[in-house]
Amino acid sequence: MRGLIPADLASRAAVLSLAANVVLMVVKITAGLITDSVAVLSDGIDSATDVIASGIVYASVRIGAMPADPRHPYGHGRIETLAASAQALLIASGGVFILFSSVRRLLDPPADIGTSLGLTVMLVAALVNLGVAQYARSVAKMTGSPAIAADARHLVTNIVQAGAVFAGLGLVALTDEVIFDALLAFALGLYLLWTAANILWSAAGDVMDAGLTPDEVEQIEAAIRIEGDAIAGFHDLRTRRSGQSRHIDFHLDLPPSMTMAEAHLITDRIEARLRATWPASVVTIHTEPDDSNASAHGYGSSRTMP
Repeated sequence: MRGLIPADLASRAAVLSLAANVVLMVVKITAGLITDSVAVLSDGIDSATDVIASGIVYASVRIGAMPADPRHPYGHGRIETLAASAQALLIASGGVFILFSSVRRLLDPPADIGTSLGLTVMLVAALVNLGVAQYARSVAKMTGSPAIAADARHLVTNIVQAGAVFAGLGLVALTDEVIFDALLAFALGLYLLWTAANILWSAAGDVMDAGLTPDEVEQIEAAIRIEGDAIAGFHDLRTRRSGQSRHIDFHLDLPPSMTMAEAHLITDRIEARLRATWPASVVTIHTEPDDSNASAHGYGSSRTMP
């Protein structure tokens, strides 16, 4: 994956997820109809929502990578947060459908379920989703894309689903009790609703301009402190996310005797360090003469160099 920019990496992950979901959707729905397993069929229908979700993710990472323009001076990154929210709603709708289907099957169970084909299909589905999820997770970590991160979490739910359906069909095969098929489907529905709630909560944090994680803030502060005695300190550090971008701004305290050219070199070095860690970051540094008696604001952080 070397040599690819974050937008290309995210697009590649989205295309891979879309292709895998299309194939699995067809295979699982076909197997569900043949075996008369509500768990397999429900998982196939969930894969149909996955196809829509993957399409949304692909579109969002392409649009989110578009450069800023006069109408969108801060870029288009927010669309990835919207895409993550859309994924959550699709997951929730799939969960509700599976819950209703499982209840109907509990009230009117079939005489028999073909387990051999179902077991094979769910094992293959779990392995495929595992490979795609690992790739998506690594891309999300490298790019910081909330849409790909949500897709990776969604793929993990698919692995859990496949494993649960596999276990349910195994119990049916061992005991000849078809009720296990419906019970596992019901549990899957609840799990999907829980996953959707988690994704929505994460997306809400981005919409409400939640700050970066404590670890990321520590990395930012370390990048500033490298300047050592050349700076007097910094304060009012604020951060937020917008799609794959990190927005970072703070006030940098400099010796009053420093020239504008010297100050510019220092801010350039700090920006370069931050962008080396987060290539899509937007960094705003306000330089001001050191005033140790300045009052602190009610947000951000204040740091004086030792």
